[in-house]
Amino acid sequence: MPHVGWSIEQRAVVRRWTRTAAFFTAAGVVLSAFLIVTGNPGGWVLLVMSTCIYGALHLFLRNAARKQPS
Repeated sequence: MPHVGWSIEQRAVVRRWTRTAAFFTAAGVVLSAFLIVTGNPGGWVLLVMSTCIYGALHLFLRNAARKQPS
């Protein structure tokens, strides 16, 4: 049986996890902005960690989608 690509359920799961990651990234950016404004240097660490994790997820999903047949 040939591999025909992602099923509807798999695409729905990817969308759900992407939305969850985007929500936590937005929350991390808001929290890090608050920490930076109040003078806490940990805000920069949180900002870098949040954006790097979301960026890695985005690159992974984009690469996985390119490998799937349409």
